[in-house]
Amino acid sequence: SGGNVVASTFPTDDHQKLLDAGEEFVHIDGHELTVVTEDRPGVFSRVAGTLALHGVDILEAQLRTEGGLALEVMRVGGGIGLEERPAQVEDDIRLALAGRLAVRARLLERARTYRFQRITTARPSTPQVIIDNELSSSSTVLEVRGPDSIGLLYRITRAMADLDLDIVSAKIQTLGDDVVDSFYVRDAAGEKVTDGDYLREIEMAVLSAVARDA
Repeated sequence: SGGNVVASTFPTDDHQKLLDAGEEFVHIDGHELTVVTEDRPGVFSRVAGTLALHGVDILEAQLRTEGGLALEVMRVGGGIGLEERPAQVEDDIRLALAGRLAVRARLLERARTYRFQRITTARPSTPQVIIDNELSSSSTVLEVRGPDSIGLLYRITRAMADLDLDIVSAKIQTLGDDVVDSFYVRDAAGEKVTDGDYLREIEMAVLSAVARDA
């Protein structure tokens, strides 16, 4: 399978069995993370934030909701915790999903520590959000560009959750000090986002998320 979760058939039979079982499931297998949990706003951001605390990057993600459950399958990389302490990462994800981990506060603390350690001569890129309603027949595509920072994916996906956006899939790229993230999203009714005012609010929220620390 090559470890690529963005396959032609998603969810797989194994994923479907997990959904049918109807129980919470969090498991890291090499560089693939599978999560099944109660579907509610902010699930993606809680997982992304917890992974960031362990220095783990999300490279690709596929998501599906069914019967009140959310399935997330992510291709992940980096992070000592992924290699040496996968069970600890899994436990922290469970805590975050249960609302028992101060993800935002912990990311702020980590970002402060990291800022003092990091010296860069490169000029930070200007944050940019490109909205495309032609690329996909069923989703609105948001391309987010900007300087990389700790917890960035957490902030972006949290901003989307605050505006009731449903993330269908995501592809995360890091190019030097910058990121180019693509999100396929739908509104609360499962449709493309076509309302101009709503799209402007989404752009504002995501740009704000890229520009700040938490």
